[in-house]
Amino acid sequence: MYKSGSFTKAAELLSTSQPAVSEQIKTLEKRLGCRLFDRLGRTIKPTRKAEILYPKALAILEDIRNVEEELLQEDQNVSGELTVGASTIPGAYILPHIATDFKVLHPEISFEIRIADSGEVIDAVLNHDLLIGIVGTKITSKNLNFYPFVEDELVLATAGERVIDRRISLQQLVELPFLLRENGSGTRKSMEEFGFKNGLAIDQLNTVAVLGSNAAIKEAIKENLGVSILSRISIRDELGCGKLKEIQIQGMTLKRSFYVTTLKKRSLPNHYTVFLETLLKTREIKR
Repeated sequence: MYKSGSFTKAAELLSTSQPAVSEQIKTLEKRLGCRLFDRLGRTIKPTRKAEILYPKALAILEDIRNVEEELLQEDQNVSGELTVGASTIPGAYILPHIATDFKVLHPEISFEIRIADSGEVIDAVLNHDLLIGIVGTKITSKNLNFYPFVEDELVLATAGERVIDRRISLQQLVELPFLLRENGSGTRKSMEEFGFKNGLAIDQLNTVAVLGSNAAIKEAIKENLGVSILSRISIRDELGCGKLKEIQIQGMTLKRSFYVTTLKKRSLPNHYTVFLETLLKTREIKR
């Protein structure tokens, strides 16, 4: 209208009615407390204040277009740092492979993987310290999403050189030298749950050592210090090359699931959203 010199022509350019344009100008003049156009019959002339306002209005519109473009690019952008929390097994044995493949597709991504027990990871998500966590425990919470991720199985592992039947009973298990994880370990909790269901208490095992990590347990088994129950995912390489071997326990099939957790009301940046979609497509790990 500033250029057209007419409410009618401005309305045509904007595909609206002349009264609507006139009303909008009146509202703007009232808000600014000044006259912007002099009405001269069928034509209008901008006032000095309109001449001051017009270039500034154009600059504001350009800024809005730039912001819209920037937001659109952000919706398509997959770059920046991804910080993911995970319990021991997914953090050490699952996420590194997924992160490597993801970075091949999106080279401007960098990763930080924080490994802690499941409870700590869940707390970090609840406290907004993490946007995505991968845990071995699913809790009841109105604030969290839990998406099924990868299934794992706990198996009895022994040194490849140890002479032992490939299938044993629970009674034979309690006679073997056993390596136990520390209190609070997800693996130990799963063992305790299995034992409770089958009438086997942890203190019935012939425990020769309590060790504080999955890696320490594996090394102790390789040295033939004892046997232990470990995640199949964590020992797949050792099983493949024969350094460890799996022993079946009669009546025992101990499976568990890992979950991806996020806050229900927390909006994820685009690169986190794309990574979450990648995680949810992962349903099995090659053994």
